[in-house]
Amino acid sequence: MLYFIYRDLALGYSLFSFLSALGALQYVAASYHLEGLALLDYSRNRMRGYVLSTVLITGSALWFFVSQWAKIMTPGPAGAELTLLFAIGAACALLTALSLAALRLRSRRGMALPGRENGSLTLPVGRATGHLHVPPNPAAPMPALCLVPGPHSVPSSLDNLAGHSVQEGLIVLVLELDEAGYTYPEILATLPAAISLLAKRPDVNPERIAALGYDLGGDLVIRAASVDKRIAAVVALAPVLAVPPVNLDALREMSYPQAWAWTRDRKRPALCRDLQALTYAGKIAPRPFLVLYGAEDSLVTSISCVHGETTERASSMTTPSSAPNTDWPMVRTLPAIGHLNLSSHPQVIQTVVQWLKEHL
Repeated sequence: MLYFIYRDLALGYSLFSFLSALGALQYVAASYHLEGLALLDYSRNRMRGYVLSTVLITGSALWFFVSQWAKIMTPGPAGAELTLLFAIGAACALLTALSLAALRLRSRRGMALPGRENGSLTLPVGRATGHLHVPPNPAAPMPALCLVPGPHSVPSSLDNLAGHSVQEGLIVLVLELDEAGYTYPEILATLPAAISLLAKRPDVNPERIAALGYDLGGDLVIRAASVDKRIAAVVALAPVLAVPPVNLDALREMSYPQAWAWTRDRKRPALCRDLQALTYAGKIAPRPFLVLYGAEDSLVTSISCVHGETTERASSMTTPSSAPNTDWPMVRTLPAIGHLNLSSHPQVIQTVVQWLKEHL
């Protein structure tokens, strides 16, 4: 039978173990960049996590030993009771960290990004919806860019990139697909419809149309560009060339409920296999082709990792004889960027816009 001696001492042990475990979890979250466990944002300053961890562990220890000193020195709970109290405290700490981190990430990613309200025109594009952004003083004919998000993207995740591209003199069409739009083979008709819409516009130069896709949108862009020669330049942001097993590394970028939903998604790996982006990528040459990854991306497998290579260009993407130079395709990995924030990261936007100015 369990016998906890004093109720307030048992509660003190529970609270002490809870706060200490919560502090230890914050140290782990700050050290390993686990957003899914972090009570605060440690991405730019890990010291915040270390300070919070120290405060929780030291503060709880001081409070417990000062307030319960007399009872600690008398016969107290035995090993079984202490094990149970510590286990309850640690479990509550884990649940608290996961829950509060999920609320923090939801509120942060739920904030609207600027761009869509700035006079964009909404158009039907096959089964998708297109948001057309035109520079305020168009000088026709102009280059154009079609942006394709991934199935798990926030609808406005590409709006910042669209806004900067418009400022550089590009007409931008941002596609928005619902869940039913990411079905194969129906999805194959989406990008050709968008390119046709842009090519028929009098203010667009039909020979200077680029396509950019993020996540599985990158796979779709690669697949479409392999057969549609109207696409003059291709950009793929973290294309899902192979679906890696999801493990605790997913907590680097998402909450536990999001990671659980990610593992239960069967459509994502199926669509990746159906699009076969890695197989079709070699057919894009000699057109300019840029692939970007975040160095902290744990949700997709990069080109080099698919074949276990240390080089940045995979064997199936070896430069064809028709490619203009040995840097085709151009594959770059940007530091301190993950998967979910790749499409809206300022460094990515700057890199993409500059590359398009040079190659489109």
